[in-house]
Amino acid sequence: MSIRARQQRRGHRTLPHAADLRIEAWAPTREACIAETVAGLVDSFADTTGAVAVQTMTTDLAATTDEDALVAVLDEVIYRLDTEHAVPLTVDLESRRTGVCVRLQLAAVDAVELTGAIPKAVTLHQLRLAQGPDGWFCAVTVDV
Repeated sequence: MSIRARQQRRGHRTLPHAADLRIEAWAPTREACIAETVAGLVDSFADTTGAVAVQTMTTDLAATTDEDALVAVLDEVIYRLDTEHAVPLTVDLESRRTGVCVRLQLAAVDAVELTGAIPKAVTLHQLRLAQGPDGWFCAVTVDV
């Protein structure tokens, strides 16, 4: 497989981790990798098939490091889930000088099928977001 073909791949997987959830994601860019991590988080607790976005939310999140950006976006998703009972269907990110701008297309929780434990918080233990020869890789543990 060519380097270009490897760099264009993106995806995620979830792994059990004691009483928590471990998410790994990969993509050609930092922003796409963070978005894949959000997709992995949502996939861990909801089936969004057929859900329709009822709200768009855009916000700038402060972050001084790549890992800070990953945590800030995941914290925002968990916050919206907890306070607005909203689940992201799509995630778009843009780099900013002081962090990231995140745009979420949100569906109501009652419009999706809950299939797993609701995430409570992102842990900093073994947090990773790094660029490698084949693109970006994220790994994060989430309290459920």
